[in-house]
Amino acid sequence: MKKHALLVFSVAVLALAAGCQKDETTSRDADLAGVNVAVGEKKGAFSKLFVLNEGNFQKNNSTLDFLRFSDGNYVSDAFGSMNPAVVQGLGDTGNDLALNNGKLWLVMNGSGYVHVLDAKDETLIASVAVPDPRFIAFDNSHAYVSSYAGAIYGGEEKKGKVYRIDLNTYKVDGEVEVGCQPEGVTVSGGKLYVANSGGYNYVHENTVSVIDLSSFKVTATVSVASNLHFMASDGQEAVYVSSYGESSWSQDSAGNWIQSMSEPMGLYKISGISSTQIKDVHVSCMTTSADGYIYAIGNAGELTGGYSITLYKVAVKDGSVASKALSGTDASKVGNPYGILVNPSNGDIYIADADYTGPGKVWCFTKDLKEKWSAVAGMLPAHMALY
Repeated sequence: MKKHALLVFSVAVLALAAGCQKDETTSRDADLAGVNVAVGEKKGAFSKLFVLNEGNFQKNNSTLDFLRFSDGNYVSDAFGSMNPAVVQGLGDTGNDLALNNGKLWLVMNGSGYVHVLDAKDETLIASVAVPDPRFIAFDNSHAYVSSYAGAIYGGEEKKGKVYRIDLNTYKVDGEVEVGCQPEGVTVSGGKLYVANSGGYNYVHENTVSVIDLSSFKVTATVSVASNLHFMASDGQEAVYVSSYGESSWSQDSAGNWIQSMSEPMGLYKISGISSTQIKDVHVSCMTTSADGYIYAIGNAGELTGGYSITLYKVAVKDGSVASKALSGTDASKVGNPYGILVNPSNGDIYIADADYTGPGKVWCFTKDLKEKWSAVAGMLPAHMALY
């Protein structure tokens, strides 16, 4: 299963800045039919919640949905409806989704493309070829995309790359080698931070590559923890990175597979070239919000074989943590949390729920985890953005 990811802090700030109320009546997609799932929010800060459904690997069934806040309609496969001439549709394995300056950037891992869409009406602007793309981040002039660069599962340890895309021309104009199987990326203080997972290797990577953006060269490598994944910036100088930890699998006498965790999932703060762990935070998916917090979901009982799905709220300014178990709340209805996003204007929490064998769901809860609405999504909903 392809790993998922969520928006970095700097992108969330851009989304908030770009999120003034849009006039849906002037948009080409205003007539797209949807399923009504919620009370309209005509005076809210945002017009749409975009949902990228990852799809099944090599099935070419990734789709892009959106919830239109003005009328509460959830529209499925908006990309397909607005771009009928694109024969293959959105493509294979949507691995990341980000909003930048009114444009949606969709990272299609299986297809080897980064699509650029007009966020107002989902029409395709450009498709940029990038081998094995994973995650994306931005500065004022470029997009930066992590790439497995042709690595094969079970093969030799092959270094990954970061590709640089000009925001005006939509052309790749630079590349730099980093660690094995790089995942999350984030920009902070004129540097790009890249989480190296080594997910295809017998021994996982445990480093973050630091790239100076002016020279586009790696200037430092920070040792953190095993199997790194998501990255986020605090908007100042520090960055955060999550780890999937280490685990092994064995079968009992009945043939059941048992997972043994030797290192738990975690969250780490990087300042300069040193890292510190944010204690007791287990991260399977996370996002950062313009309200100054990292929101994460993970299993607090993973080391003891338990199952206690927990929501964590981490203050980026000091790393303080507030946590709440989903059990006993409306959010306990979520079966397999696969992505999370928070609306910084009202505190609503959106959780993507993956079914793995059929269509998933998107849930909206208040900050107190009371259900507001839910919608049937596509295959493996994972990545979300507010516009």
